[in-house]
Amino acid sequence: MSGSGLRPGVAPSGKPPVRLFLGSEDAQYRAERIFLYALEQVRDPTRAYEIFVMRDMAGYTSRGWRTGFTNYRFAIPDYAGRSGKAIYNDVDQIYLADPGAMFDLDLGSHGFLAVSAADTSVMVMDCGRMAPIWNLAAATSQSKERLHADAALFWWPLDAAWNSRDAEYEEGRSKLLHFTAMHTQPWQPFPGDYAYRQNPLADLWFDLERQA
Repeated sequence: MSGSGLRPGVAPSGKPPVRLFLGSEDAQYRAERIFLYALEQVRDPTRAYEIFVMRDMAGYTSRGWRTGFTNYRFAIPDYAGRSGKAIYNDVDQIYLADPGAMFDLDLGSHGFLAVSAADTSVMVMDCGRMAPIWNLAAATSQSKERLHADAALFWWPLDAAWNSRDAEYEEGRSKLLHFTAMHTQPWQPFPGDYAYRQNPLADLWFDLERQA
């Protein structure tokens, strides 16, 4: 766990800790570092954040995965003890607003919030509600497509500002920027696999790296 406790000299707010699981892999070490740095800049200093980096997890077969961490998200209910809420993020993102605001959203009778039932790259879930469908056994044996389909009835829309993918970014409105097109990721994690192109939003990421 990469914890982020209360800042020194700050009175605690009394709010529950923000529990966040980050899907990552070795080649994304620069992205991982800046994800964590960006979060630290926008977090509530009066609140604890429990951050779990999921990388090189045992027991998974990655055949057919688009990334080295594709199915880790579906085991979060088990990793979280099948209780409470949890946020999931892919590593190729930067927070522009406090994820605590997303964590505090009311899920009502729903199991998870995401921009679509088939795009869970950013989501907040009720771990107890999702555990019968998303768990370690399912995550290590079923495809992402099957796991999404099985959970479709538990989905509810998340404000798209929490997952602004590349050209969807709007200055002043977007709360998270997702560099989802792998051939334009500014930090170029896989130079042997992609002919990288310039990303018009690259300066947002490089500015954070210079500050970190």
